[in-house]
Amino acid sequence: MSLNKKERYMGRPLRTRIDFAKTLSWYDFFHNQLIAFGKIKNDFGLAKLLCKDTEKSHESNLFKKYKFGLSTPQQEWIDIIDSKCIGSSNIINHSIWKNLKYRTTEEKLILIELNNLPNYIFENLIINGHIKDFNKSDLEKLAQYGSLDSLCALYLLHQWGYSIGSTSLVNDCCSFIINTLELLLKRHDYLERSHIFLFDEICDQIFIMELKGYNRPLKIKLNWRQYRDRNWTIEIREKSKRTEADLIAHPKINHLIPCIDENLVNLYKQILG
Repeated sequence: MSLNKKERYMGRPLRTRIDFAKTLSWYDFFHNQLIAFGKIKNDFGLAKLLCKDTEKSHESNLFKKYKFGLSTPQQEWIDIIDSKCIGSSNIINHSIWKNLKYRTTEEKLILIELNNLPNYIFENLIINGHIKDFNKSDLEKLAQYGSLDSLCALYLLHQWGYSIGSTSLVNDCCSFIINTLELLLKRHDYLERSHIFLFDEICDQIFIMELKGYNRPLKIKLNWRQYRDRNWTIEIREKSKRTEADLIAHPKINHLIPCIDENLVNLYKQILG
């Protein structure tokens, strides 16, 4: 029985791209960190380390699900892992996941979310509890951080621009987001797998607005894969494509990935025979 059928049968909500993205990011963050510091060498070592000094050895198989984003960890496991790898909880609890999930559009809520971002982001945007005057160069400065925080800020400002009817803010934020994706991936290795879901989700929500006479504004969606093919460096581009091919080959994941790249389609066919 497929994952989708199981979840429908058991009455569980279907896992979304955001669920996969945040769990994969979290897993790869602490897994990479623990390997880098010599605390583990493989998945067996990971299960042994995390179940040590706990009564959860029988739950070690959960990490096979976490590894592929098939289940979201409970808070107890998040805390246990954070005690072994400080900072890992910040990844799975990052506000970008919540904002993407609920598609925050109300001006007051956007201001609250911007206020909750770290100081290095906050100080560029907020003064006396209100969004300060800023221009395109301020957005460029935000984009140059290449972090989940800056991506979240640009996304919120894009939503804010739409709510107040600022076409230029909407378009500039969209442009900076699409142009900063490679930098984000280059700087954060824990996004190596999850970026496929994260980029799909965020590009499904953002858009360029084009005004035509008295008609409603035309919303133009951007395709990050096309941008990857045309603008990313060879190393990052090919690594991203290999990762995407691996995810497409997973029978419980591939339904969430649109297969629109002909080269990727052919690779997918080769993998699955």
